[in-house]
Amino acid sequence: MISVLATVFFVCALLQSLFAARILKLSDQLRSKHPSWARFCHFAGEPEIIFSLWAALFMVVLMFAWGLDESFHWLDQRNFSEAAFVVVIMVLASTKPITVLAEKIILGLARRLPLPEPIAAYAMILTAGPLLGSLITEPAAMTISALLLKSRILDPLKAQIPKRFFYIMLGTLFVNISIGGTLTHFAAPPVLMVARIWDWGTPFMFTNFGWKAIIAIILNTLLAVWMSRATLAQIGKEQVEPVEPKKSIPPWITLVHLGFIALCIIGVHHPAFVIGLFILFLGFYDITRDYQSRVKIEESILVGFFLGGLVILTAKQGWWLSPLLGSIENLALYAGTLVLSPITDNAAMTSLASQVENLSEASKYLIVAAAVVGGGMTIIANAPNPAGFALLRGSLPSKRLSPKHLFLGALPPTLIAAIAFYLL
Repeated sequence: MISVLATVFFVCALLQSLFAARILKLSDQLRSKHPSWARFCHFAGEPEIIFSLWAALFMVVLMFAWGLDESFHWLDQRNFSEAAFVVVIMVLASTKPITVLAEKIILGLARRLPLPEPIAAYAMILTAGPLLGSLITEPAAMTISALLLKSRILDPLKAQIPKRFFYIMLGTLFVNISIGGTLTHFAAPPVLMVARIWDWGTPFMFTNFGWKAIIAIILNTLLAVWMSRATLAQIGKEQVEPVEPKKSIPPWITLVHLGFIALCIIGVHHPAFVIGLFILFLGFYDITRDYQSRVKIEESILVGFFLGGLVILTAKQGWWLSPLLGSIENLALYAGTLVLSPITDNAAMTSLASQVENLSEASKYLIVAAAVVGGGMTIIANAPNPAGFALLRGSLPSKRLSPKHLFLGALPPTLIAAIAFYLL
């Protein structure tokens, strides 16, 4: 009964997320006459809050059904390490020393391309940024790539950002990030869920997934550049305002930041260590604040809130999902996982798959491949997506995320990646 109720709450959260743009529009309409209802609608329309809101309601029901002690015991058994990790790594990756270093690397590579500067920067951010995720994890790569796209592409366009251009960029970024973390065994959330259980190491990941991801990312980026060439050409014609010279960041500060990121990655499965590391980092941040930018704590906490809600709501979905995965194979399994991943979170899909006994090696590959390929089609499909959306939402042409336009923008790169992972 509780499992069925959890599925009902999950479906309600999913439906609300699909109508989030309309709820936010309603909040604008109510702002003048009913400010209290307007604030409520704005709260209810935030994509990062919706799943956590329904997860909280589910916990209330659970407390009445099971009692406080048993409910808290069940909650203690849930694994929130990924949520804690994403919050901390997103803050660390968005700090000024790290973004400046990443900008130097990515834009340095872009200058070597025989293309106009805006097109070269756009192409390299969408290529090198996601691939960097296999080393610094997908949430960190998403944060850095989104910040660079905002500063180098979207901000120069100012108010002249076509909706089609924005969603092609967002869809390609989401898909490339989702598959870009598959060169190693510790970077992509869907892979993290099964790597230890199925004994998948970095050599296995690169041999079976990594090189295919590189090919798909390059093809996706070439398609995005070609489809967006007219808008990208306008960036060079914009009047560029003079910028103040940046204060040079001492190399030792950057090295310390890289050390914090490395320790955070090492301790990904130990939330107490990650949280303690974060507190230590805040002290270091305060000491070196002359060389720092604003810490993006609000955006990071919202993403962690979202992931925490997913952990609670997806924990009881195995009653229908596990039998489904265990009963199909080959192309049907690949296509089914690809369809389900965008609406259930791809890490949840692979986590449930790891609980299915007697899966063949071919089925394991197909499930993980389809899960990472389908990670760009919705805001909830992949854990880093809310992080990228939180950083880019200020540049949305309509100021409201459109699930339909995101789906259409992500469809071409998803199909390319799906073919690459299935046929190669």
